Amino acid sequence: MQFIVRPSMVFEQSDPVNKCSFIHINDELIRKSLEGLNTIEETGKGLMEFVTKYRSITMIPPPEPQSIQIHKLFHYIQNLFKEDCIESDVSFITKVEPDNLEVLADEGQIQKVLINLVKNSLEALKEVKTKEIELSARENGENRIQIQVRDNGIGIPYEKLEDIFIPFYTTKERGSGIGLSLSRQIVRLNGGSIKVFSIPGKETIFTLIL
Repeated sequence: MQFIVRPSMVFEQSDPVNKCSFIHINDELIRKSLEGLNTIEETGKGLMEFVTKYRSITMIPPPEPQSIQIHKLFHYIQNLFKEDCIESDVSFITKVEPDNLEVLADEGQIQKVLINLVKNSLEALKEVKTKEIELSARENGENRIQIQVRDNGIGIPYEKLEDIFIPFYTTKERGSGIGLSLSRQIVRLNGGSIKVFSIPGKETIFTLIL
């Protein structure tokens, strides 16, 4: 078999019957070919991103529990978001009762959970005039520590509350859908639980029991 290339076409000659087939190469064919290649490339990137996100949920390292002073933990979180709160005119309040309250958990992992929840609160406050985030902790009367992240943002519709912890489920336009599912996994690994209460247009409260 031999190929003869001429302007604007590929000529394929095949023996023994000398039948010829012509493939016209024009701008439209080139455009479609490039689109196909781009689609393959984007699909590959999407699959790699999916694998990376899936691993982040399923490959959380075992917790290394230690005694955490909650007021220091809250101070770290508050400082981390200080500039964002100033820029967005958000009032960030922390409350710890009693002041020397401690919890046994993996500090780095609990930091990640609180960072994710506060970031969500900041996003929920974008369209709100008077913006508030409250980070609080207290004993719940059952020898357990209750940590809450509350905001007065847009809230979460009731019908979506059961879905927000499902991996890859998101209500955000550019959300990954792993933040809350990852947070729940971390809290469970630390022997705790997480729940949410929300009134659309009024407030949302995430509660960690550790």
